[in-house]
Amino acid sequence: MYHNGQSVVVMIRPDDGGFIVHDNSYAAMLLSNLGFAVGKRLGDALAPQVASYGCDLTELRVWRRCETLEDIGAILALVGCASRLIADQALKADRPPLHDFKSSLLSKVVSAVGVQRVRTNEEVSGHLGSRYRVSTVVLDRAQHKPIAFVEPITDRDAIARRFKQFYDLSLNPNYEQIERIAVYDEATPMPSGDALLIEEVGNLVRFADTTQRFRSWATVQ
Repeated sequence: MYHNGQSVVVMIRPDDGGFIVHDNSYAAMLLSNLGFAVGKRLGDALAPQVASYGCDLTELRVWRRCETLEDIGAILALVGCASRLIADQALKADRPPLHDFKSSLLSKVVSAVGVQRVRTNEEVSGHLGSRYRVSTVVLDRAQHKPIAFVEPITDRDAIARRFKQFYDLSLNPNYEQIERIAVYDEATPMPSGDALLIEEVGNLVRFADTTQRFRSWATVQ
């Protein structure tokens, strides 16, 4: 969702055996309607940030090529986040930052293992049947089974939710061999007691350490 409450719109167009996922320049049009100068200078400034999501920027149109239907979910999320990044130029300095933590974490996972091995918002079940949506699921190299569940901890309120979710999933025999990773932003220090709580049911990782940590999945069969 853009900062003004409008929904991010992402479109899919068939293209040469694959798909082009794009925002149809909606973010750029939003900026233009708000009186911002939309042109090459703004595009050049934003291109590196859009590229951090694995997307391209052509005349302030955010897009990314997708080869298979299985990849569309993750790529839709990345294009949507990159589109919102452009619209966020309308925010004042005291408004929320350009990069939101959850989408930045997704970008890190995709960079480490490739978009083909990433699924987003997958439904899983605890040992007594409770249902959860996992933010990011990492598959093995053959893309046959999950090897890791990755969740962001965006604030202290998320700690209790993640503990319950990871504890419940840890008791499901189907998920015994799957890593449970909770990632927090080191810019917001986590109390030691909360950190120990998460460590009881999973692995707690600083965002700054994710690149090195996620690389270990690159060769998992």
